[in-house]
Amino acid sequence: MNFLAHCALADSAPGILVGGFLGDFVKGPIPNDLPDDVRVGVRLHRRLDAFSAVEPNIKRSVLRLPGSARRLAPVFIDLVTDHFLARTFERWHGEPLMRFTARAYRTLHAHDTLMTADANRFLRFASEHDLFSTYMDLAPIERAFGRICRRLGRVDLVGTCMVALDADYAAFEADFHEYYPALQSHTAQWLAQLD
Repeated sequence: MNFLAHCALADSAPGILVGGFLGDFVKGPIPNDLPDDVRVGVRLHRRLDAFSAVEPNIKRSVLRLPGSARRLAPVFIDLVTDHFLARTFERWHGEPLMRFTARAYRTLHAHDTLMTADANRFLRFASEHDLFSTYMDLAPIERAFGRICRRLGRVDLVGTCMVALDADYAAFEADFHEYYPALQSHTAQWLAQLD
C-alpha cells in the first residue's frame, strides 16, 4: 500500500492517521518523543506492510507481473492499490475521496511539528497537488514508480509493469477487491487488540 491506503486505513483517530503517514519516513526504532497515538499509527503502518507481504491476493497481483520485475513488483502493487482505492474510495470508506483527502491534509499539516523534514516536504507537495486524488488516474502511478525505478537504476521496469497492468487491468482490479477488505479487517483486529 502507498500513502492513500495507509492514511485511509489509519483514519480511526487523527494521531493514528499521522503515524500511518509517517511510517515511510520513520526508520528503525520509533522515537519515544512521538505521542502515543502517533506511535500506534507508525506501528500500524509497519504491521500493514508485513501483512501485505504475505496476503494471498496481493501475492497473486505481484505474480501477474513479469519475472524481470519481481523484485520491484510489490512496490508497483503498492502504488496500484492506491489507484484502485482512489477510484472506489467511497465504497470502502463511506465518504467521497475529495472530502477525505482535504481532511487528511488538514490533519497532517496540523501535526507538522512531529514530521521529519522529508515527511514535511512530501506533505507540502502532496497537498499542493492533491496527490492522493490524482491516483484515480494511472499517469501519477507511472510517474511515482518511475521515480523509484530511476533511484534504483531500473527505469526499464516502468514500461514493463505498466504494459502488464494495462493488459490485465480487470484481474488486478479483482485482486484489489479481494485484498482491500482483508487489509481493513486486519487493521480493525489489530487496533482492537490494543484496547
